[in-house]
Order: sequence, then C-alpha cells, then structure tokens
Amino acid sequence: MTEITVYSKNGALVGFDAAGHTGYAEHGEDIVCAAVSAITQTAVIGIKELVKAPCALEVMDGGLSLMLDRSVRGEQLKKAGLILETMLMGLRSIENDYSDYLKLIKREV
Repeated sequence: MTEITVYSKNGALVGFDAAGHTGYAEHGEDIVCAAVSAITQTAVIGIKELVKAPCALEVMDGGLSLMLDRSVRGEQLKKAGLILETMLMGLRSIENDYSDYLKLIKREV
C-alpha cells in the first residue's frame, strides 16, 4: 500500500510524504502506482519550475517527499498551495476507487 501524508499549516498545504508501493499489480504493470507517481511528480515539477518555490525534496525508491521552505509566503505560497490542492484532489479520486492500495492522511504542522 502507498501511504501519502499531506501537510498543512494554518490551512495552507505546505508539503507531502509518499511512501510504499501500491501492490496493485506487478512492477511495470501497476496502474495505481503509475497514476500516483504521475500526480505527485507533476506537483513537484509545478512547484519547482512553475512557481519556483524553494523546497526540500527527497526522491527514493518507493517514496517522494516535498516540503515548502518556511520562506515561501504570499502569492508564491498561494500558487504552490493550489498545485498541492490539485494533487490532493487527484489522489483522493484514486483513493476512492483503489482504497486497498492508497491511503491519504492530512496533518497540521
């Protein structure tokens, strides 16, 4: 199962941790894992390249973690938050259909 914790601060999304393999199908054929990876990696690209928000990023086998830097404020925080909210909406859609393979957790930091 993949578990994704999404972090918020004062109501604004500020990061996420994704860990684990979904186990829906064999490696290379796992559509749930591919969808989760595509959504989370697209969010990272948007935050880093489009919004240019400073963040801590860690990529590992079976995991991806992003946390916005504390210096991100104002319009940049709003734009990064919209990308993270959109990511969360996509992940919730997957969780609704594949709840045995994806678990979402939301935490305040």
